[in-house]
Parts: sequence; C-alpha cells; structure tokens
Amino acid sequence: MRELSKRGWVLFIILFTGVFFNSCKESSDPTPEVNNYTYFVSNDLKSAVSALTIQSNLSLAQNIFPEISPMVPLAKNDIDVQSIIYNTTFQSQKIQASGLIYLPKKAGNYPVLCFQNGTNTLHSQAPSLVLNSDMLFMLESVASMGFIVVIPDYIGFGASSNLPHPYLHAQSTIQSILDMLRAMNEFTSGAKIVAKPTKDLFIYGYSQGGWATMLLQKEIETTYSSEFNLIASSCAAGPYSLAYMNQYISGQTDYPMPYFLTYILNAYTTLGLVSNPLSDFIQAPYATQIPGMFDGLHSGGSIDAALTTKMADLLTPDFRDQSTVNVKFSAFNSAFLANSVSPWAMSTPTRLYHGANDNVIPASMSQKIFDDLIAAGTSDSKLKLTLLPGLGHTDGIVPVSIQTILWFVEMKK
Repeated sequence: MRELSKRGWVLFIILFTGVFFNSCKESSDPTPEVNNYTYFVSNDLKSAVSALTIQSNLSLAQNIFPEISPMVPLAKNDIDVQSIIYNTTFQSQKIQASGLIYLPKKAGNYPVLCFQNGTNTLHSQAPSLVLNSDMLFMLESVASMGFIVVIPDYIGFGASSNLPHPYLHAQSTIQSILDMLRAMNEFTSGAKIVAKPTKDLFIYGYSQGGWATMLLQKEIETTYSSEFNLIASSCAAGPYSLAYMNQYISGQTDYPMPYFLTYILNAYTTLGLVSNPLSDFIQAPYATQIPGMFDGLHSGGSIDAALTTKMADLLTPDFRDQSTVNVKFSAFNSAFLANSVSPWAMSTPTRLYHGANDNVIPASMSQKIFDDLIAAGTSDSKLKLTLLPGLGHTDGIVPVSIQTILWFVEMKK
C-alpha cells in the first residue's frame, strides 16, 4: 500500500538506470483518424523501449530475484508506452480519466492484461505520470512477452486529478476500469496501431488493486462475459472485506499504516456515503487535519507521520469499541458492506497471494475470502491461495508479480 521496501528500491535503481538511458520519448502519434469514439479521447506516446533493453534489465534483476530468470528469453518485442485519456462516468456525471497502455510493436493479435495498482495518495505518482517504478517495469516486461497491458490511473489521478479519489469505492472503480478497457479497444482499432487486442483478458492487482481486481472479476463474470473473455485473475493482499479490516485495525494496539482507515473515512465522507463528522471516528487533533492531508500533495508516509500508530489515541472510544453495534455508525457499516467483495461462485481460474507476515492487511484476510468463496460455490480447482513465508506487505509485491506473470504466460499458451 505504500512505497516499496529497501529490497524493492535496490531493484528500482538497478533496473531503471538502464531504462532511463535506453528509453526515450518520441513525438506523440496523432490521435487516430477516426473521431467518433465513445470512450477514447486522445493519446500521447510516452516512451519506446527495446526488447534488448528489457532483456538486459531482467538479466540484471536476476541478481536479486533469481526466479525472474524464466522471463528473460520471453521478452521478445519492442514496445511503445502510450498514455490515453478516455470518457467514463463518476457520480452520474461524464468525466475524463486516464491511464497507460503498453503495446508490442510487432503486428499481431495479443491478449490483454489489465493491472490495478495499489494505494496511492500523490497526484504525481499516477501511473500515467510515473514510468519508472518496479511494478511498471514488471508490466513493461509483460508487454514485451506478447500482451497488451492496460493500467488505469483511477479517478482522482492523472486527467481526473481535479476530483477526489473515491478510495475503495466499488462502483466507480469498476466503471472506470471497464471504460478504460473499452477505450483501449477503440484506440487500437486505428490503422496506425499494429498490435490488436483479442477478447482474452488477464487481470491482476495488489493491495487496493487486489480488491479492485476481484470486484472487476465478479462484474465481468456476472454481467460482461460476452464482452470480455476472462482467462485468469490474480488478486494479491487485498482488503476484500472492509468490515474485517476495520475490526482488525481497531483491535490493534499499534497499526503501522494509520492513513489506510482515515483515507477510507475521508473518501466516504466526501462521497456522501457517510454523513457523520470525522470526529465521530477520529480523535482530536487528527480529525480536523485529515481532509487537508488527502489533497494529492501528501504521501502516505507523510500522512502516517502526522497521525499516530496508537489506535487508542487515533480512534474514538465509541468507534473503536462499538462500531458494529452503535446505531451512530449504521451508515458507516452499510458503506463498508456495500464496497466489500460479496463472495460468489467463481468461474475463472483465480489465484490469491498474500505475504504471510503482512501486518498492514493480514494474511487472514485472504484466508477468509478464500473460505467464503469456496462456501459460495467456487470450486477448489478454480481457486488457489498461496501464502508467501516471511514476506510483509511491501516486500511481497515483486515476488507475487513474478509468480503472477509466469502463470499468465503459461495460461496464455
């Protein structure tokens, strides 16, 4: 949910020294000649990366993550990195949002991988604005392996940064992702784009993105299966049940990432899902400070530093002890239920991943959703849970991504 661990930053330094000197921005391709699109608005060519560069960086990364080695010979395509602006809706209003698309340069038909990123509070860190992150490097590599990769910014970032981010709001999250996939289909229909998407879709997300991916999977399976052929889904370390997360956080003496719960409360208050003042949930002096912290200019780390990890000092006694029974919090509980994943009988091969030592979103969260999905009728032949020994929330990102990518490549064959 926050920046990568020191281990991850070492990978960042190694990988992106190469990418910086081997990737360059070219002049923007003009918007395709057809202008009667429903979703696609415009594009901007951000960079071009050679397969040789990607192979070289993957080879270097093996020094830290030996499990990357099977990926090296698979990276065969030069790629273009495009940012796009597209139409979607938010609170019944038409808006424009944005994201990234990674396209192989070799002409052909390619399956699509849609990636949902983890929690972010900074406008400057929207995927379409920041190309040099560990996770985006991994996805850049996937495009070189023969996928079209789609990465939404989420509402509240990129082209829609004038709007508040509807953090962990299910309906707007799903809508914006589906509409970006539709915009990608329109954009790639232009004659100048040689990489064409098939209907085959792979989806992956970590943390907030794991939650978003599972919600997206359910929406596609139950409503849009004729539009998207969902091949595989990887959901990692997500807060699938917000009520479970609230109980977990409230029950901790110390919780290392206090901005998580305050982010949700601020978003739900802004959206009008909860009418309570923040002071019903958060104690002074923090309650009055919170709205100004989520302005897109403060990092998660700086927000945490301004709060306290002591839950008895952060949360009001009523909220900490009575959030599930006090009628004062009924709207809060309804909002948490409405924006959690409701288990169903999955039809898509799905893998759940979680670091066994995660103290931000506990591994028991993934165990709970696994058990609930099985109880709802999901076959254990479709669903697999993998707990990664010794890994926490941030240092699980790269290992989970490697396992997911290699599984997707296998499923693609």
